[in-house]
Amino acid sequence: MNRPAALAVCTTAIGDTLLSIPALDSLGKVYDLDVLVHQHRLPLLLNQPNIRQLFSYRNNPFFRLSLAWRMRDQHYESIVVMHANDDIWRLLPKLSYDAAYNIQGWRSEALRTTAIDLPPTMHVVDKRLLMAKEAGGAPTNQTAPRIYLSEAEVAEAEKWLVDNGLGSSQKRVAIVPGAANLFKRWPARRFGLVARELLLRGVGIYCVGTGSEKELFQEIDAVARTHLPCLLDVPLRRLAAGISRADILLTNDTGPLHLGQAVGTPVLGLFGPTDPATIGPRGAMHRVLKVERTCDPCTTKRCKDPKCMRELKVEQVMELMNEMLAKSEV
Repeated sequence: MNRPAALAVCTTAIGDTLLSIPALDSLGKVYDLDVLVHQHRLPLLLNQPNIRQLFSYRNNPFFRLSLAWRMRDQHYESIVVMHANDDIWRLLPKLSYDAAYNIQGWRSEALRTTAIDLPPTMHVVDKRLLMAKEAGGAPTNQTAPRIYLSEAEVAEAEKWLVDNGLGSSQKRVAIVPGAANLFKRWPARRFGLVARELLLRGVGIYCVGTGSEKELFQEIDAVARTHLPCLLDVPLRRLAAGISRADILLTNDTGPLHLGQAVGTPVLGLFGPTDPATIGPRGAMHRVLKVERTCDPCTTKRCKDPKCMRELKVEQVMELMNEMLAKSEV
């Protein structure tokens, strides 16, 4: 017996895509599920067991028309807009469906859209699970994202680490000193101090980030008094595999934080103005350190001097790091 079809839309950042995975699992238990995902995030959803088809997305009118043409013969019982920009609003009239659910506030009888109002204090995963439930999704035990890596992908990552002097018998900590927005960044010098202390204890350290963050890595190297191996500008699945081989991921609130929990690596997340209760890692293995805002109002993306993040001390990070390393030895 054929099942009805549904379309899920998650066309934004790494974290937004990953935090949609439990809701995708819920929908995929009931529907033949297609997912519209940003072209750069599509690899994150490969091998997901309850997804029928992935549609790559780009934000421009020509691609929107091409996408509508490719989907012209498909009728969806439900469309669930997990996270998207306004371009999706312009795509909806070109699709065939019965109802569309969203949390962007889109309300239109003509487009059969239902805007779901949810508390801002609710975790993003729970918001999307409620959207899936509203659209007819089934209960799921999955409450955190999960990426399915192949044995070959993991083996390649392990080889890279060993080739860079981080043996498999050694404890490993991956650090993420960057973030797209300055207000989320803990000072690079303090990452360097943590790295230096861990290196003196025989812990292997490697960095994760992009080529545009090379100054951060150089500062960390200077403080740590060594050159640390770096996974820079690698494809997303290779990045996820690299993080999967760490015993702990020390990171700002940024995409790799969510990659860490998705591959089962214990995460120590550093949070300033953003709220780990709504977007932080989920599960007993993870830890977060949160400092309060020092500016009222917080300027978020316009911030040029994240004073609040400087309130987070190296000693606080090392205390939790030591606790997590001790647990990893049990």
